[in-house]
Amino acid sequence: MGFGGRGHTRRASSGVLLASLALSCGKSVPPPRSLVEDKARRDVPIAVCTKALTPADVDESGAPRVEAYWTALLPGFRGFSATFEAVSCIGERIGLQSGNAAGAPALIHVSAADWSKAPVPDGTQLVWLRTASISDRLASGPVALMRPRPSELDVYAIGFYSGSIAHSRFELAKMGATRVVSARDEGCADVKVDVECESTLSFHVVVGGELLAAASTPAERVKYGNLKEVGRVKWRLTTEPPIFEPQAVRVKEKLSVHDAGDNEVRKVEGERVFTLRGSDLQANTESIWTQVERR
Repeated sequence: MGFGGRGHTRRASSGVLLASLALSCGKSVPPPRSLVEDKARRDVPIAVCTKALTPADVDESGAPRVEAYWTALLPGFRGFSATFEAVSCIGERIGLQSGNAAGAPALIHVSAADWSKAPVPDGTQLVWLRTASISDRLASGPVALMRPRPSELDVYAIGFYSGSIAHSRFELAKMGATRVVSARDEGCADVKVDVECESTLSFHVVVGGELLAAASTPAERVKYGNLKEVGRVKWRLTTEPPIFEPQAVRVKEKLSVHDAGDNEVRKVEGERVFTLRGSDLQANTESIWTQVERR
C-alpha cells in the first residue's frame, strides 16, 4: 500500500519462497535469490518506511529536525500549526487507545513538544509521538524504531504506547535474534508521601515491521492498608532491571511490608520468567503483588 507525502517510500519485506534445487550436468544450482534476500532480512533489519531528507529537513549538524520524524511516521503531517489525519506510513489508522485500522482516522493537532526520542547504542532511536492526551500527565501515540542516515530517515518497526508524558522510559534489548523494546511507565515518580502509586514495565516484540505488545508486569507499587496485630501498614513492590536471555526475560520482585514507624515487618521475594512463544511473552507465575490485591 502506498501513502502520501513527498519524499516517502514504503518498503515491504517478502516472505520465504520455497524453491526446489535442481541438478544440471552434475552441478548443483545455487540457492534462489529470494532465499538469499530472506536471510539478509533476518540478519540485517530492513526498513518498512523511509523518508528522503532534504536540506530543509536537517539542522546545522545534519541531524533530522523534529518535523522530519513526524512526516516519516505520519505522512499527513503538514506542520505544527495544521490539523492532519493520523495515518501511519504503513497505512494504519492511529486511534486514541490503539493502533487498529477500524473506523475513520483521527484528526489531530500536535505541538513540537509532543514527542520524545531515546537513542540506543547501535545507532537506532526509539521515538514516541504523542498524538492524543489522556490526561494532563498521560498520553498515547505511535512508538517506533527509527534510524537517521545521511540522506534518509528509516522506520523499522511501529507500535502503540500509552503512558506517562514525563516519566516513560524506553530501552532496546535482544532475546537471541529477537529484538524487544521494554517500556517503563514510572507512575511512582514524583509521588508525594503517603500516596499510592503504580509503575508498569511492558515488553514489545519486533515482528515483521511491527512492535507487538507481548507482556506487562508491575515495576513498582505502593499501597496502604491495615494488618491484624500490626495496624496501619505500607505495602511496597519493587523490581530489579529485567534480565534478557535467548528465549526468556527474568524479572525479580520484592514485596515488603512496613509499619507506621517504617519498620519492615514482612518480606516476600519472587521471580517472574517470561518465555517467548511466537510474539508473546508468557509468564510462568503471577506477580507476588497479587497477595496484596487478594486482601
